[in-house]
Amino acid sequence: MMKAHPTARSFLAATRSMLEEREAENNLILGLATTLAGDRTYYGEAPPLLVSVHAGEACIGAALRTPPRNIILYARPGAATTFVRQLCTYLVAEGIRIPGVIGPKETVARFSEAWARQAGAQPIVEVREMVYRLDTVTAVPVAPGRFRRAEDSDRELLREWMLQFHAEAVEPISAVEAAQLTDRKLLEGALYVWEREAPVSLAGWVRPTRNGITIGPVYTPEAHRGKGYATSCVARLSDLLLEEYSFCSLFTDLSNPVSNSIYQKIGFRPINPVLQTRFEYR
Repeated sequence: MMKAHPTARSFLAATRSMLEEREAENNLILGLATTLAGDRTYYGEAPPLLVSVHAGEACIGAALRTPPRNIILYARPGAATTFVRQLCTYLVAEGIRIPGVIGPKETVARFSEAWARQAGAQPIVEVREMVYRLDTVTAVPVAPGRFRRAEDSDRELLREWMLQFHAEAVEPISAVEAAQLTDRKLLEGALYVWEREAPVSLAGWVRPTRNGITIGPVYTPEAHRGKGYATSCVARLSDLLLEEYSFCSLFTDLSNPVSNSIYQKIGFRPINPVLQTRFEYR
């Protein structure tokens, strides 16, 4: 049985127990839902898509989308076939066209195959990622400089870095969107920098869940790369966050061996491969 939820609170009531069985793995869908439960317009005015699939009393899968972004999926191990079938049927019946999908590798692959048949869409894998989890920070060499929370005086620089980070690591956003995102994260106290005479690297946190929190964005301008600034900044931020949370998580692009190596040196361990796939419609 599939349920469409009118609010993030209703969605979490139905899915939280299942999602928290693998809380770090599900940091994206759990974190988004938790944020939406506190502010339904945090990710935009358009109502989110919030659905769960159940077998009897047990929740076996969940999907969340904040338009116009990709749909995010999770299916309980062994339940992906049933979950995908019911979700695809619902999306087609509701006339919902999605630009892409992100989630655990096997579930996304199965969903993409089914969606291609039912919606006439060609799936194209855009990014192969890995979810990492950190419980204890491993000591690493400390780069010259100091760690501090970002301040209002950093605003213009961080707006530009946010624009560049999204262009390189996520998806391009406008200068206006980068400014709005930076301003919001500064207000939340969620951005930190590694500083020499001036900031040389950025790290922040997003999407807290019940026991964990996600690291991001992480960005170092090209002129300052290869000097250990990002490693030091992320390690120090992780230490700070682990004073309050049981674990930190993050996503990496598997095509970037440098970032994957950096995070593993700090103590992050890979826990689940993720696919991000877009759809081209005929």
